[in-house]
Amino acid sequence: MPPNVDSSLSPELNEPTGRKLARQIKPLLTLISSRGAREGYLASIDQAVISLANFLATVILARMVSPTELGVYGVGFTSLRLVRSIQEGIVIQPVNTFGAGMDLPLFRRYVTSTSLIQMIFALFSSGAAAIGGWILTRMGNDVAGPALFSLWFAFLFWQLQEHLRRMLYTRGDVFNAVLNTTLANGIRLGVLVWWAVRGQLTGIGGLNAIAWGSLAALIPGLWQTRSFWTKDFGNLRDTWRKNWGFGRWILGGTIANWVSVEFYPILTAGMISFAAAGAYRALQNLVAPIHMLLRATDTFLTPRAARLYTTSGRKALNHNLSLTYLMAGIPILGLLFIAVLFPIPLLRLLYGETYVSYSSGMVLMAVFYLLWYAYWPLQTALKAARLSRPIFVANLAATMAMFTVGIWMIFKWGVYGTIAGQALNAFIVAVILWTAWVSLSRQE
Repeated sequence: MPPNVDSSLSPELNEPTGRKLARQIKPLLTLISSRGAREGYLASIDQAVISLANFLATVILARMVSPTELGVYGVGFTSLRLVRSIQEGIVIQPVNTFGAGMDLPLFRRYVTSTSLIQMIFALFSSGAAAIGGWILTRMGNDVAGPALFSLWFAFLFWQLQEHLRRMLYTRGDVFNAVLNTTLANGIRLGVLVWWAVRGQLTGIGGLNAIAWGSLAALIPGLWQTRSFWTKDFGNLRDTWRKNWGFGRWILGGTIANWVSVEFYPILTAGMISFAAAGAYRALQNLVAPIHMLLRATDTFLTPRAARLYTTSGRKALNHNLSLTYLMAGIPILGLLFIAVLFPIPLLRLLYGETYVSYSSGMVLMAVFYLLWYAYWPLQTALKAARLSRPIFVANLAATMAMFTVGIWMIFKWGVYGTIAGQALNAFIVAVILWTAWVSLSRQE
């Protein structure tokens, strides 16, 4: 200490080491034990339950049914994601963005009218699946026809249960969302095991199990969200205009994302066989836990990021985005590393010998998921900042690539071409979104 400085005026210089360390660590402890952190842990558990259920369902089906039946399940599951993509644009993301900052009376009026719109879409999509499946079956397609027809059940009840679950997230009631998710997926897996034991399990059965689980969780979900409903709901036309004004670009982006990424397995089933689509599903299942992390960033962080942007602006959103990439990146990179190093032992452990011959495709799958991770959290920030147009443009460009280069890749390399095409599309989306984000940051 300089000789002319009175140490009594600088108490921090005489502070005991243990107390000083505790004072420095306290902000970190507060961060990891705050309400937001606890909700984040619950959201991770919620997504872990979903991811584990999807993983186990695929393992059960892969062991008990043929590759063709697994392909039927995989294509049907991908079709369910198409419905979710539309639901995200017209219902989920508008509620996340607008509803997060509303007081309860206003939220009740808004979300009740939005729920009526959700019910109309659920009925429409369910009816379309039933009619389309009936037509295909009558035309003699005894694989795709019955599979499409069976989706009416899942389209109807899964959407409604998912809508209630995401409403709970919007209002910060993550604990009840976890309970609802656990019930739905517990029933789903129980039904799968019951049919497997009785020797009645099929690819369509795997899809119906999702519907039974959702139906079982729908009734308690209505009770959990009872405080959100009101008879004095908003005008449906005004609510639709509000949702459409924001959600149309989200809708375009999510559909384009589904086409550019998720549609590849359906192309594989049509251009090669349902068995090839089953092989793709078996490979993808090795890295299924990554879905847990990526979906968690969208489900949990989008409404929180929207509130953060409203109160603190782009700088705070940038900080939140950096933390998201850091925290999600460590487990994602670790899982991809393990999958690339040990594909044959993992495939043999999970499925026996059936899909071991496809082990070389794991490197391509890892590249695809790495590129997916490169842009997925950024989408959350863009939606929170209500900048949804770049998402649509990026996925539209990727869709154009799929219907040109992507189809050629499938013809050329089969299942491996499917995965390579997905990786190419993810690269295109990542480049466009990051270019848009950097450009917008420089304008401020």
